[in-house]
Amino acid sequence: MTYEQLEFFVITAKHLNFSEAAKELYITQPAISHQISALERELGTRLFTRSTRRVRLTKSGELFLEDTKRMLSMMESARERIHLADDSSELALRIAYLLTPCQSFLPAFIRQFHNRYPQVNIILTRMDAHDISDALPQEKYDLFFSVSRDFDTQNEYASRTLFTDPLCLICADGHPCATASRIDFDKIASETFFLLDPGIGPFMTKQALQVCRAHNFQPHAIKYLNSMDEILFSAESGLGVTILPSKNQAFYPSSLVYLPLDGPHAQITVGVAWLQSSENPAVSWFLQLLDEMPKNI
Repeated sequence: MTYEQLEFFVITAKHLNFSEAAKELYITQPAISHQISALERELGTRLFTRSTRRVRLTKSGELFLEDTKRMLSMMESARERIHLADDSSELALRIAYLLTPCQSFLPAFIRQFHNRYPQVNIILTRMDAHDISDALPQEKYDLFFSVSRDFDTQNEYASRTLFTDPLCLICADGHPCATASRIDFDKIASETFFLLDPGIGPFMTKQALQVCRAHNFQPHAIKYLNSMDEILFSAESGLGVTILPSKNQAFYPSSLVYLPLDGPHAQITVGVAWLQSSENPAVSWFLQLLDEMPKNI
């Protein structure tokens, strides 16, 4: 069977009229009848019942119509991908990302995208919060994955929320809070809090302090460190506590205890942003892939 025969069959099934199908296809009625008959001989079954009054699909025809539509769709997709490979050999997708909130989902998306569009050159750039803030106005990247708040004042960009991640009070196993039924914030206030250096993660640090204020305390001692690894290492060593998103526990295996916090600032929202004026087709392909992936990422 040929692509032409399958297409003729679908059009005829749509109209249930050989004359109307011939008009849509700009061919003669005998030509379309010949192709349908050839298809039926190859399949060894009748696809249509014909009478002087009407044309109807047989049961076999109904079943074959469903499969034919899928086959044509797959063939069209294959053609499109081949043409894209020919036409976009120099196509690139530049992605800037904030590592900690994105490592739980972004590699899987990129892997799926690369499998579907291998002709696109993917360029990844890891950034901290300040880097992203500086890079957004320069419009050098196609996609930004970061805390959604980074995009709030960027009018040239469209954005969407991907997920929220609750903040947790994180302490060492054996810490009094680890087994308590509720967090004693008065006692916690006397602990050393390890937070990201504001020069590296200003939003994360600000939000952690907002959570403290929401619970009516101010840490007596704060030590600013340069990375999540250092913060979690110090907390696991029993030298103090920290406030960070819950997804960290999946990527920094340890004996640390994560205690969910509540309140208006006790979560971060992660999203993606792209230039509204972008003419890079790979951007729309990536966003389409995001739409197809499970919502609970």
